[in-house]
Amino acid sequence: MEIFDETFMVRALQLAQKGGRAVAPNPMVGAVIVKDGTIIGEGYHEQFGGPHAEVNAIASVKNKEDLEGATIYVTLEPCRHQGKTPPCLDLVESVGIKQVISGSMDPLHGREVDRADQGLHCTSHTSHRFFEGELAVKCQHLNRFFFTWATQKRPYITVKIATSADGFVTGKGGQMVHFTSPEQDCYVHELRAQHQAIMVGSNTVLADDSHLGVRHVMGGDPLRIVLDSKKRVPQTAQVFRDGNVMHVTTRQPFLELFKDLAKRGIASVLVEPGPTLYTLLKKENLVDELIILKGKKRLGEGLGIEF
Repeated sequence: MEIFDETFMVRALQLAQKGGRAVAPNPMVGAVIVKDGTIIGEGYHEQFGGPHAEVNAIASVKNKEDLEGATIYVTLEPCRHQGKTPPCLDLVESVGIKQVISGSMDPLHGREVDRADQGLHCTSHTSHRFFEGELAVKCQHLNRFFFTWATQKRPYITVKIATSADGFVTGKGGQMVHFTSPEQDCYVHELRAQHQAIMVGSNTVLADDSHLGVRHVMGGDPLRIVLDSKKRVPQTAQVFRDGNVMHVTTRQPFLELFKDLAKRGIASVLVEPGPTLYTLLKKENLVDELIILKGKKRLGEGLGIEF
């Protein structure tokens, strides 16, 4: 790849991130149209069910004749299937764009691409190349929620655990202790804003009447999922402050629960577990990403977790 290729893909990534949770469970996608080394159009997927990045980028080009012979850089290869919107690849080819450079492959295409010659060629005159290297990894990471949801039929599961400086997650006798700094608290709320749902066990809610919302940063509250098979959490708990909550009062396999969430369009779940819930998720290989926040406070004794 040339240096200018990287410049345009970096810009496409910046645009893609603007979609955020508003496009879930669909992917975040950014697109940049270039002609003679100059950007002539930009767009990103702004809302679930709305026009895709390629459509918005093409629409932004003032003189449509400039599209003939142009190159489009897109963080995820243009879709080929009919969903809530028509296939983007058809539009890209029809306006005369000569080359598509994609940051990552679309798992919904269900086909292999020959990466040895950097891509494939369609029946039209539009050629395709796939990015490789660090930016390709970033494009893949950006849509890890979507890729898991599309291929494994369950949400991407992020587990966040806070510990003391000496590795304990609770105080003596299970006493709840706040370990994290204000900066770490903001990061936790950023994680909540990025995920569609947050899951906790009943012990967590009972210990401190958890709010589980987004307060320290901009963003909407995720769906709150409370695992409470013994029905111990009272309806007066603030976790039930509105209808954006799912109270799971029956025992069922975790994978089954997560697949049910995926069917509801939930592609990402942030789990803030106690030791028991984390151990069960780990045992069933349902931890895609583990985030450990270590505070400065030392307890000397308490309850730890084997990571």
